[in-house]
Amino acid sequence: MLTVTDYSPACSKPAGKDIVQDHSVSPVLELVAEKLGEKRFDLWFGQDTQCRQEVSDNNATKVTLCVSNSFRLSGILKHCKQEIDQAVLELFGKNLPVEFVVKPPQKDKPKKPIVTPSIPVPVQAANNSPLGTLFKKPEHNQDTAKLGRKFALLTTFLEGLSNREAFRATDWAINHPGKISPIYIFGPTSVGKTHLLEGIWSAVKKSSSRRSPLYMTAEQFLSSFMETIRSSRSGSVQDRNQTFRSRFKNISHLLIDDIQFFTRGDATQTEFLQVFDMLRSQDVQLVFTGDRPLKDLPLRNDLLCRLESGLICGIELPERELSLRICESMVKQRELPMDAEVCRLIASRFGVHARQVEGALNLLHSVYLMDGKPITEAVAEEKLSDLFRLNRRDIRLPDISKIVCETYGISEETLRSKSRVRQIAAPRMLAMWLARKYTRSALSEIGLYFGNHSHSSVISAQKKIDKKICDDKSLAETVQRIEQALG
Repeated sequence: MLTVTDYSPACSKPAGKDIVQDHSVSPVLELVAEKLGEKRFDLWFGQDTQCRQEVSDNNATKVTLCVSNSFRLSGILKHCKQEIDQAVLELFGKNLPVEFVVKPPQKDKPKKPIVTPSIPVPVQAANNSPLGTLFKKPEHNQDTAKLGRKFALLTTFLEGLSNREAFRATDWAINHPGKISPIYIFGPTSVGKTHLLEGIWSAVKKSSSRRSPLYMTAEQFLSSFMETIRSSRSGSVQDRNQTFRSRFKNISHLLIDDIQFFTRGDATQTEFLQVFDMLRSQDVQLVFTGDRPLKDLPLRNDLLCRLESGLICGIELPERELSLRICESMVKQRELPMDAEVCRLIASRFGVHARQVEGALNLLHSVYLMDGKPITEAVAEEKLSDLFRLNRRDIRLPDISKIVCETYGISEETLRSKSRVRQIAAPRMLAMWLARKYTRSALSEIGLYFGNHSHSSVISAQKKIDKKICDDKSLAETVQRIEQALG
């Protein structure tokens, strides 16, 4: 919910409520900046937007953004509302009301927030009070300070079966630049693609190489090219292109994130092709990332052919073990006192998306700062209940069929057969019971899917499982595991 208030000299503290001033490095503004990109963030928010978090009864109740004028406010409401709502939800684990306050700029303007947020780590204050806990950033490459952002390190990247190929490809990129080039890493959001690119940048920057790596997003490449066109209208096309390509001289690596944002037919692709060929002829290591397989990228055929000549690595959603390690690593960085069962709970519910894990831990961290008590599984269940509900995905009959088959070690064809053998009939009845509980499918649809049975067979299966689950502890544990896997 957004509320707009005309307000002059500054944001003040409402009666009876505490205000936590987030200053210029507000986590809300950091996350919004990451979602919008640096240029769009600067355009709409500028350097004088401030963020305040209102706390009442030890709980965050409202976020207030102070903007400098009504023109900026209208632009933010029109173009950035969705990103603000998403940032607040990810950081606090629930939809807090967001109020906009219009106030004139101060003489001492706050500095622009850092574009890429890193995980806050608690450091106990001198008074040993949880409420006195300070936040610091984890160790990062100091050379990135001049870029206005903190780059990740490969030493903090957790390797697993789902990302092993891509992680090991980074070794080639760092230690054997140009030998296998280009490298294309693809996968869904929040699986570590940007982390790998930033890790390559950090590792190469620390080396004694005379040339430096260049990291940019596809949006930055596009913006840079358009800026060159605007500033060189009076010159020839050849001079303009030479000016743009001069930005890529004397580099060891070109690392471009999210190349799916290159649009088919865009003149930028022609220039990207020229830069690609120029750098490849100089043995510059090229590493790109995207959110989809190569064949689905909106690129010209000649660009696709060049990418196909390199190394293509996919990153899948993390497996359960890796999800748990990611959660445990984040907890360790925060020095957050938490039961081991809480990590397993969070990994089972949010494990496929590291950012969702981070958002859940942010919420639990704020609870710890307020209460000063270790986080138990019961507390986590209560505080994260809204987030669990929002995160619950739509479950379909094939999802249930797959997880039941994996649990019992049978094929889906066998499960969906008409066999009455006990080893097949029991899992089939459980699948029908789960389908009734987690899907909106009609009785006839469930029966048809699981072996062309009648609706009465589904009702019978539901009643049998309801009764058996109360008496059979082993079955109850199996159902719990399956339900956790279903999310």
